[in-house]
Amino acid sequence: MNDGAQFIPVGALEEAFAPDNYGLQPVGDLAGRSMTLHCDSGWTIEQRFVDDTSLVWTVTGGEGAGESAEERYTATNPRPGVYFVDFIKSRERATSVSLVLDLGRGIFTAVIAEMPTRADIEIPFLDRIAAGLELTSITATFYHGAIDAPVTPATPRHEATSELIGKRVEYTYSSTEQYEHVYLNQSFYAWHCLRGSEQGLADVDRCHYYKLGEKFYLFVWREKIIPTLGIVLVDLAGLRTTGKIFGYQGNDFGKLSNFTVGARARVISVLQRDL
Repeated sequence: MNDGAQFIPVGALEEAFAPDNYGLQPVGDLAGRSMTLHCDSGWTIEQRFVDDTSLVWTVTGGEGAGESAEERYTATNPRPGVYFVDFIKSRERATSVSLVLDLGRGIFTAVIAEMPTRADIEIPFLDRIAAGLELTSITATFYHGAIDAPVTPATPRHEATSELIGKRVEYTYSSTEQYEHVYLNQSFYAWHCLRGSEQGLADVDRCHYYKLGEKFYLFVWREKIIPTLGIVLVDLAGLRTTGKIFGYQGNDFGKLSNFTVGARARVISVLQRDL
């Protein structure tokens, strides 16, 4: 154990994860395709995938109708018919968009996240508690809807789930980086770095779980010490993950770091609970 372990900025974490990583390779399957996302909040947004790395989004209905921008994206394909698409919004401050496109069922889940400002992160935890705020200063908003069809009462949905709760899972991201997660309850999980750049560090952070399929989950966490957002699709049948980590490159709250991650998974134990 590294008794002198220190929390590091997300940019340093990206550098540590880069060599020999076990992430899924980006795919160009969506290039040339267009689809309209009908959100249950009332938005409709066209996503036009220009090529392997560039897309154009256009708000075609609801708040902000007419807005459009071209973005650089990455896409991975963890299961047949399911794509994880991720990009940073070029016209907004420190905001990322992550899409789970479930083409087989014609539905999607979107996670729009924003990194805090320096003023946000400098609010002491006791003051945040007194104000009724979460300890983490990262915001994440979840949207659900249908692809190329209006949302109706019969539209299926990626539902919140408790199926991960009680599980202890080991994630190996590369030959040098390894973590374990313990999923404590519906709102919190514990992480612990077993090997790598954060070896010896551990914490409990805010999280969210959605079921995408059999033994297949969307897991999102929001850290409170170093502003860090993680979004991964956890496949406990295939025993691997794909996703991204988002934050500031350094501690000056300047450049952003948004990088793809993937891990080999191993379920260590399962604690049965009545929830």
